[in-house]
Amino acid sequence: MISKVFQIIAAIILIVLGKFIVAEELRPEFIGAGCIFFITFFFTVLEDGIRNFKRLKLSWQIFILRVQGKKIRFSMSYLYLINVDGQYLLVKNTNFGHYQLVGGKYKRLEGTQQFLKNTFNATEDIKLPEKLLMKDDFALFIPANKAISFIDWFNKGKDREINHWREFYEELIDGKGKLLSKKNFPYINYNFKGRVTTPIKKSKGWDCYEVLQYDILELLPNIEQMNELKELKSKGDSDYVKWADHELIQNLGYDKRSREKLYIIGQHTKWAINQKWSREE
Repeated sequence: MISKVFQIIAAIILIVLGKFIVAEELRPEFIGAGCIFFITFFFTVLEDGIRNFKRLKLSWQIFILRVQGKKIRFSMSYLYLINVDGQYLLVKNTNFGHYQLVGGKYKRLEGTQQFLKNTFNATEDIKLPEKLLMKDDFALFIPANKAISFIDWFNKGKDREINHWREFYEELIDGKGKLLSKKNFPYINYNFKGRVTTPIKKSKGWDCYEVLQYDILELLPNIEQMNELKELKSKGDSDYVKWADHELIQNLGYDKRSREKLYIIGQHTKWAINQKWSREE
């Protein structure tokens, strides 16, 4: 807020100086600089307005559910964009059968469990199977009156799991699929690309209201890692691994070229590639 005040003050000062005080040959530079400050201020305010409008819409949805005494299911995950020669690495979701980007839900660590219960009255998502790799997944129910506070807390990344190595390791190195070597993948580098959050919507499978959130990460392999990924890709598709281009992902597994459904791709993979939520039929 303070920076915006300084922007508008600086704009006014520069324009006044350019209009009435400085030498005539310097007036265009001063007035131009003032206009640039004004334009920057305008677009900053516009951006904030759009962001706050989305927040206002979310707050209104939550208010309605709060009046009704409802709970909201939150599922908090991260996904990797692993692109090799224009195709993305997908793996099979063994619980639901579709294919998706490498990744999964954050884990609720030991110190987080009691905090969630005490602060947000969080309760377990009892419909998730309590398998070893799914135990303590960050999928839970939060009362609507605590929902905004929960979202703000989670997005700060404080006092919760923030490392994204676990799902990569479990799905590609030593867990569900032993596809990549520990020698070439003792660590990984990646960029945070953005965050996709769905609006509050009725869940088809859970018969409740839910919010799904995905942190999108872009893998940055070194030379040895990229070579190994290319070698994996050269082996082609398998029951566990698929390589899909942008068009196939946009159509959720339907290939317009062959006019057939090759396999089912999860909607959240499309959202991650586009870095925005979209309503699917």
